[in-house]
Amino acid sequence: MNRLFHLIVALAACFVLIGCDRPEATVGKLRTEIAEYKTNPTDVAQATIEADFARLDEQIAKLEARGKSSEASTYRSTADNLQADYRAARMMRSLKDAQSAIQGVGEAVKEAGKSIGDVFKSDDPEPQP
Repeated sequence: MNRLFHLIVALAACFVLIGCDRPEATVGKLRTEIAEYKTNPTDVAQATIEADFARLDEQIAKLEARGKSSEASTYRSTADNLQADYRAARMMRSLKDAQSAIQGVGEAVKEAGKSIGDVFKSDDPEPQP
């Protein structure tokens, strides 16, 4: 009975590992992650996406090594499309970051101008009657 239990656990682990090493699962995960990154671009999400692209590249290489060049080519094309979508999302993040930085500089200049104006106002002598 104990051996049977260990065999079942080992088989279950193999199925989980096989399922995790499927390119279609990684592609689906990347699609979801990129969509989420577009709405909430974080450094953590970026690192996760880049790790999943590395995993997909490994999976494609394994397909090529097994002689499944047609399947590998299809996944390579999908990966290229996902990379383009991801680059566009990163570009939007960079543009938003730049916009925020410019707004911050604008606010700082505005405050500096106000401070300088306040200095000149306090240096004006009182008008004499």
